[in-house]
Amino acid sequence: MGYQDFFNQVTGFAPYPWQENLSNWNGETIAVVAAPTGAGKESGAVTPWLYAHSQGKPVPTRLVYALPTRSLVDQVYANIQKVVEKSGLEDIKVYCLKGGQVEHGFEQDLTQPAILVGTQDQLLSRALNRGFGVSWGQRPIHCAALTNDCRWILDEIQLTGVAYSTLAQLYKHWRTLGTYGPMQLCLMSATFDDAPLRKENLAFDRFELSDADFDNKTLSAKIKRPKPVFQTSVETIEDVADLSKAKHVPGTLSLVVVNTVARAREIGELLKDLDPLVIHSRFLGIDREERQKRLYGYQGLIISTQVVEAGVDLDAELLITELCPWSSFVQRCGRCGRKRTDNPVEIHWLDYREGWKPVPYSKEECQDTRDRLLKLADANLDALSHIPLPDLKLDGPPLLQSDVETFFCTHYKKRDARLSATAPKYVRDVKSFTVSVLWSTEPPKRLPHQRYVCPVPTEELKKFCQSHNVNYRVWGEDDWEPKLIENGDVVWLPLAAGGYSHQVGWTGNPDDKPKDSPIQIEPKYNDPHYKINLALGTHLKDTEDAFRGLIPHFKGFIPHLQKLGLPESLIAELCRCARWHDWGKAHPTWQAYANAEHFQEKYLAKSTDYQHWSALKGFRHELASAFAAADQGAPFLAQYLIAAHHGKVRDSLLPPHPSERLNPQVLRGVELGTSLPLVEIADEGMVIETLPEVTLAFPDKPDRWSRRVKELLREYGPYRLIYLEALIRNADIQASKFRDENYLNEEGANDNNCNG
Repeated sequence: MGYQDFFNQVTGFAPYPWQENLSNWNGETIAVVAAPTGAGKESGAVTPWLYAHSQGKPVPTRLVYALPTRSLVDQVYANIQKVVEKSGLEDIKVYCLKGGQVEHGFEQDLTQPAILVGTQDQLLSRALNRGFGVSWGQRPIHCAALTNDCRWILDEIQLTGVAYSTLAQLYKHWRTLGTYGPMQLCLMSATFDDAPLRKENLAFDRFELSDADFDNKTLSAKIKRPKPVFQTSVETIEDVADLSKAKHVPGTLSLVVVNTVARAREIGELLKDLDPLVIHSRFLGIDREERQKRLYGYQGLIISTQVVEAGVDLDAELLITELCPWSSFVQRCGRCGRKRTDNPVEIHWLDYREGWKPVPYSKEECQDTRDRLLKLADANLDALSHIPLPDLKLDGPPLLQSDVETFFCTHYKKRDARLSATAPKYVRDVKSFTVSVLWSTEPPKRLPHQRYVCPVPTEELKKFCQSHNVNYRVWGEDDWEPKLIENGDVVWLPLAAGGYSHQVGWTGNPDDKPKDSPIQIEPKYNDPHYKINLALGTHLKDTEDAFRGLIPHFKGFIPHLQKLGLPESLIAELCRCARWHDWGKAHPTWQAYANAEHFQEKYLAKSTDYQHWSALKGFRHELASAFAAADQGAPFLAQYLIAAHHGKVRDSLLPPHPSERLNPQVLRGVELGTSLPLVEIADEGMVIETLPEVTLAFPDKPDRWSRRVKELLREYGPYRLIYLEALIRNADIQASKFRDENYLNEEGANDNNCNG
């Protein structure tokens, strides 16, 4: 099937010339897509990856689609799911990653083709190895999945702030430090600023509308359709409400966009007799869903903040907007006269006479837009495309190689802690940081589903809790904790604390009480709950087999996948790592924890009857495995990968908490001088390797481990090294799932036999 036919199959229309041109991009440079609103950037960027996959052409395994807002993620996620379904590519999975809703699984098999659609917060923080809402042990495999063998798309860059600069710098590090598989980058906006790319001396190719696009009947009608612009002087919010009421025509869609949640609420209250739809970002998911359901196909008056600026598929006849940065104005115009070309539309920009504050924008940005609008009579896409763009001021903080290597580490050090505390500054502008808040009588057992949380500005929530002496809790590694609130946290508040109205969203008023309702929680994300006792020797063999099943992907034997560039000698070493990864579970401390003496198997890898985790006394079986591998002459790379496969023991052997004192004879719970017994690795009852009895030892000082990890970083680079860690963990997960699924299948067969 040719590209045009495939594009038509998955989208329902033929590609525009610029979209077909983008399908020929080879990924060697950055693709810069500068196309007006309504020109099909989303389908133009996603379909080439799908087409290459369908044709067996080499293409990165994961497509990462990053967006600035949750509402955009919802829309793009739903659209891509439909496109993938129409493509017939059943092996491609689509995952959503946004605050309060993170779908797991993409990181558990790095050879599985997947599309990740998420906010810049969730995706970029993972690429930095500081994933928001991700436990320290899980962060490395999330990072590996987003920094190797990926094609990244950053959409609506004018709204992403520092994320654009960070991603450009990350791309440069990917190219210079090395990755397994290619890392490709596509950047898209109707108002494109390439300054961050030129600052980093990055090569890019521009994809924009050509004469052929302007000659395209469908696209040309969108580009040239008139959108007359009017300056409207107002003094108060009441004037804005009166203008909206006077200009709105019943049975049509009118859109009023203001810059703050407070003003949107106030206008909505003044126009409540018209039953307007008030939309902003400070609603619980359940309330936001109800509004979004009404949004599409809605006829009436919408009062909104910036959440409708980009991507939201509205087609209003009337747009009334406050002054804002020029790029935002262009996006707001894109919600007006978007699809139909035969209906009259009007755009009114509000020129407040005095007293108006431009927050959250600067006075200079809004004045620049005002100067441009005074010369603009028609905001059709053709006219807007000829107006020079102002500097979007998208520069972010410098991301040095030393910073990248610090983010690679997960052990607590003072410098690392300082950098980690400021990691969010690489993801989003400080003034935009939020936390996810839920209200209930008691904290739920686990994280709530995103439908039950409300995004609230971090500093606002801190002040609210402090002013009203709120007894809040923050989700930690595995439980709710009474700790300080940080950006990206999920925070529980008691219902009595108030601060939320189902009609207007987050208010910060303790008199506004949300109603009590059952809260759905996210499924527990960890190893599966095993219903069988699995022999250690069997699990070690299963894990090696699972890893060997990945080898065709590394070598490019699967047609649609890229060769990753792993040499034969490294693949052989990784096989040994997979085979020995849980050797340390043979230690008496771990076997006692698994209550192995109660079962027939000599040594267990999985148990149905564990003791409380405190019985381990901090014992890390993977470090014991690494020491055993060292005893057998394994190189330090193998020792490190074995130790790191759970993400708990990586760059340091020092105690995980700075308050703990180092005992040089007990490293991460592993007492030096104790022994691992002889272990037989078996396949269907046949012994294929015997692991000898070994005495656990570490001949150097504990800080020598950290120095050797730095040597690995210099040799492999942070992205390749973290990818190798993830491969061993992937094999471990797949081996465990294999036995668990076999057991469930056998149980199901037995149940059917009994029923029969």
